Amino acid sequence: MIPFLIVKTRTGFAYLRPEHVIAVNAGDPGECAILMTDGVTIAAAETAEDVVSRLEAEAREEDEAALIKESRNHGHVAR
Repeated sequence: MIPFLIVKTRTGFAYLRPEHVIAVNAGDPGECAILMTDGVTIAAAETAEDVVSRLEAEAREEDEAALIKESRNHGHVAR
């Protein structure tokens, strides 16, 4: 299943694919703009720090999953 990042907006929620996020722009306190591929911009009703921390956590999880998969492909077994 494709992981989505859930972001609160003024009118509800947006479900984003983390790999399509290019930048997070801090604006007014408690709000930020998320710049995505293909020129899409999402106005979030959350702080940039909150969004970026969730993006970083998702990236770490992907990296860990890739390392586990790579070690299994090379014949090593996770302990």
